[in-house]
Amino acid sequence: MASLERVGDFIAGAEASFNAGALASCVLCCYAAIFWAQIAVLERLGIRQPSWSHEGLRNKFAFEAVKKRHLFTEDEVKFLRDAYQMRRDAHYLAEELSYRRVERLLKHTKEFVEKVRAIVR
Repeated sequence: MASLERVGDFIAGAEASFNAGALASCVLCCYAAIFWAQIAVLERLGIRQPSWSHEGLRNKFAFEAVKKRHLFTEDEVKFLRDAYQMRRDAHYLAEELSYRRVERLLKHTKEFVEKVRAIVR
């Protein structure tokens, strides 16, 4: 599945960026991994689209994978909204990112991706 391959690339980029102290890059890669991981789950459920908006993907994932099929709990995905906001901050604002927040995002991203891999395979 191509989307899952992209997830792996972005996780590798997130870890390398974090280890290099490139926090904004880490956030962007974490968000990209989350984005593609959600797509991988939806594809596994037979839901495909040629392209996804950020909000459209978030809403479809929340409905199909959390509310309808209970593949994820609300607690497991509550970080997704924060990840989107952190991505916007990292991409568009000049403010310094918090090391601890980025570290937490990376941790949650890796946990989310592991669960996605288990569901998809």
